Amino acid sequence: MTELLDGAAVAKLTNEKTAERVAKLEKPVTLAVIYDPENDGSRLYVGMKSKKAAALGIQTKDIPTDKNATTESVLKIVEELNNDESITGILVQSPLAKGVKERQIFSAVAPHKDADGLGATVQGMLFADALEEYTVAATPQGVMTLLKHYNIETYGKQAVVVGRSQLFGRPMFALLNNADATVTLAHRYTPAENLKAYLKNADIVVVGVGIPNFIQGSDLKQGAVVVDVGMNYVDGKAVGDVDFESVQEIASFITPVPGGVGPMTIATLLENTVTLAENY
Repeated sequence: MTELLDGAAVAKLTNEKTAERVAKLEKPVTLAVIYDPENDGSRLYVGMKSKKAAALGIQTKDIPTDKNATTESVLKIVEELNNDESITGILVQSPLAKGVKERQIFSAVAPHKDADGLGATVQGMLFADALEEYTVAATPQGVMTLLKHYNIETYGKQAVVVGRSQLFGRPMFALLNNADATVTLAHRYTPAENLKAYLKNADIVVVGVGIPNFIQGSDLKQGAVVVDVGMNYVDGKAVGDVDFESVQEIASFITPVPGGVGPMTIATLLENTVTLAENY
């Protein structure tokens, strides 16, 4: 029988520990969030983060960008926040306005304030499996926390990550690789027949491509662990990148949408923010 990976429950436990850590700090913890107010999803997500942060004792400073924002104007905001000693962590909420070079913005964030672990410096540490403490992108780190909570073994397992974004796929690949899985990173240009062959051999599948019901139960190996990072809306209903009905007949573990990876992303971001406050 398929077991649900209950991200909401694990996020609740994570948040409780984060609140305890905040209470022990002598200085306030403040997360600055740069976002595009023209993007409905970003406005909603930033609001959710601010509400959850407040519940844990973390202050937030939401910074909407101008509708005519450029790479240079956003870089100036980042520079000011880097130099502001009252700011503990900085989050650049993607997507920003069209034309803004997000990778350049991510890497402009000072490593000791990089709450979402998206800058080149901290991602380099991730790929090097550095011994020093560093932040990791919240979504893939949240996935790893979920797997650990349910005692899902990664050592020696075959894993497939579908999606290669800087926010999800690339750091997800590195985390699983660092955890001793053999990892295949697939993406939009992976031939369909190759992807199906990879999936049929995979013990762990993590998918985030933004395509509703992209993965079907027939694509998978019996007993696979399936983590759905997708969030899409079809006929007003939230659905993932995995066809839940068919996949739950095959998978040993599966994340629901909603209530799977989403709560873990926010919980991990806030956990990262407190880690930065503790270390600097």
